[in-house]
Amino acid sequence: MRKILHKISIITNVIFAILLILSYLSTLISPEKISFLALLGLSFPFLLLINFIFLIYRIYRKKASLLISLIAILVGYNQISNFLSFSIGNENVKENSLKVMTYNVRMFDIYNWSKNENTSNNILNIIKNEDADVICLQEFYSTKKHNWKKRIFKELKLQDFIVSSKNNKSFFGNAIFSKYPIVNQGFLKNAFPTQKCIYADIKKGNDTIRIYTIHLSSIHLDNDDYKFMKNIKLDIENKDENIEGVKDISTKLLKAYKNRAKEVDAIFPYIEKSPYKTIVCGDFNDTPISYTYQKIKGKLKDSFNEKGFGIGNTYAGSLPLFRIDYVFHSSDISTASFKIIPEELSDHYPVIVNLNL
Repeated sequence: MRKILHKISIITNVIFAILLILSYLSTLISPEKISFLALLGLSFPFLLLINFIFLIYRIYRKKASLLISLIAILVGYNQISNFLSFSIGNENVKENSLKVMTYNVRMFDIYNWSKNENTSNNILNIIKNEDADVICLQEFYSTKKHNWKKRIFKELKLQDFIVSSKNNKSFFGNAIFSKYPIVNQGFLKNAFPTQKCIYADIKKGNDTIRIYTIHLSSIHLDNDDYKFMKNIKLDIENKDENIEGVKDISTKLLKAYKNRAKEVDAIFPYIEKSPYKTIVCGDFNDTPISYTYQKIKGKLKDSFNEKGFGIGNTYAGSLPLFRIDYVFHSSDISTASFKIIPEELSDHYPVIVNLNL
């Protein structure tokens, strides 16, 4: 009996080791080519944890089979170092530096999703208190009645502003606010049905810095999907219901992965050809173990990897452990400090970095 259990344990260990290794491939292969790998990439934290438990158990038991999970973990060193960061201490912020905030503000809670009338003002207070030099907002919303553009300019000493969509005095989409002059701006109009990416060239002293802000396709889970995930019952009576629920969510996930793959394939050449020091930030709706992350990162530096600590989850929704908001920069810039403000005012947390130029 003991031998049978040992064999089952080894087989199970091998299966999870293979799944972990396959999850690494999700960073290299587009979901448009092999879509199921993207789902394994999403499962990476759990696959890593299971392999780590196997490894600890086999070390304790002094079994040579510890090599199964050890090799699977070591093979993914680069992916694991993107997912986890253990940087301790900050650099000195130099005189020639730039403080950057990226924040999906969820339309300043215009429909009162939070069921708190103070949420919109609390979002503004975070923006005001951080007093960043450059503020990149996703799902920005401003109208004549709810004039967040005017209020942000009033609260901070800003010089310039661009937004991806505007109609008369209404603004929506990606927005970049700057304390420094914007000498050039651009919209990647032709790649998408909506403008997923905008950029601004800002002038700071003798430097021109190109700032991209990006908002990639969401999964568009609805209330029924969240209710299903929260209340799923693993029993025979609910078998058909569970299958349908999992199938529906998986379909939405795969569609979103493919959409984001198309988007980053269109955006990346523009970033690669940037003639200036470059900062790329925004809501990618994808984790570090994904094709989206790896494609955009390219030769850029991830500020979280440089000065962050832990997992760095930025998603404030019902699925924790996911970092989906990023600040990347070119190698001629360094990260002096990195922080996430875990205030659940939107479904994302704001990310603030100090960058030495």
